[in-house]
Amino acid sequence: MLTMSPSHKIYPSGMTEEQRGFTLIELLVVLAIMSLAAILFIGASGSSDGATARGDLAKLESVIASARQEAITTRAPREVILTDYSIKLAPAVGSRSENLIFYADGSSNGGIISRSGKRLFAIRWIDGRIVE
Repeated sequence: MLTMSPSHKIYPSGMTEEQRGFTLIELLVVLAIMSLAAILFIGASGSSDGATARGDLAKLESVIASARQEAITTRAPREVILTDYSIKLAPAVGSRSENLIFYADGSSNGGIISRSGKRLFAIRWIDGRIVE
């Protein structure tokens, strides 16, 4: 009578249990878990700068919209002074101011707002609205 010890099972492929490796499914699952971990790590470490920049941009847009609304409400010009030196206004043609000015009718001197040479948005002179 032929008997086998439990530690030496033979599989259909002819390999014993000690010779058996990982299946393709097991390898793919491990690869997927590692990919998700890498994505989460990269996303968590790099998102703070992007979130800060988006927050600053939203704050700037809010200040500009508020100044425009205040100029219309008070029927007096309002000026937005850009104190962050990385943010610049390239004024529209004919404007001499380096700051953004809103007039009582809602118009402005207009121009392009940029940060470190990269265009963020423009402000139309005719109605003072922000254009992406």
